[in-house]
Amino acid sequence: MNEKPCGLIVAIPPALETEWAARLSELVASFRPAGLIVRPSRENAALVKAAAPLELAVLVAGEIREAARAGATGVWFPSSEDADFAGARKALGADAILGTACGVSRHAAMEAAEAGVDFLAFDAAADLDAAVDASAWWDEVAEVPVALIVGATKPERDRVLDARPDFLLVEESVTAGESLIFATEFGLQSQT
Repeated sequence: MNEKPCGLIVAIPPALETEWAARLSELVASFRPAGLIVRPSRENAALVKAAAPLELAVLVAGEIREAARAGATGVWFPSSEDADFAGARKALGADAILGTACGVSRHAAMEAAEAGVDFLAFDAAADLDAAVDASAWWDEVAEVPVALIVGATKPERDRVLDARPDFLLVEESVTAGESLIFATEFGLQSQT
């Protein structure tokens, strides 16, 4: 099977939002991630403003109102179980990007896709084998892009390739510099 191009989505911890906002141009020059996920905070608007000229998507985790207030690109729902996809679409518009985590549940992924998410993710940080299997299955049966959530403990590159994700979603436990290391080590494709 051929290698599939894979982009990077980075979840930024609140403590590092200021660093990311200040260094965003530099970081994007090194590697252009597909998007950033931030928790609701007062710094969201500054990061969204810094990302706008770079055409970089910024999603706010779980808070539709905060995403609208900050002018974010969309919302990341950390769990598909309680996600209000319809409410997010109504509040943010048809062009908003909606993503959600599905654990390792194929059923949750199908429900999220039917609800209209733009991408979904399986959690390799919690259960690598189940997430790789679910992601590879999803790649074969669905058109909605899939991400593989990875944490500070990087999975082996071959396991990630087996999963055939469209994106790696790097958890908050990873710093800006470490995210770039992920991109380099995994040979991720720049998303433009």
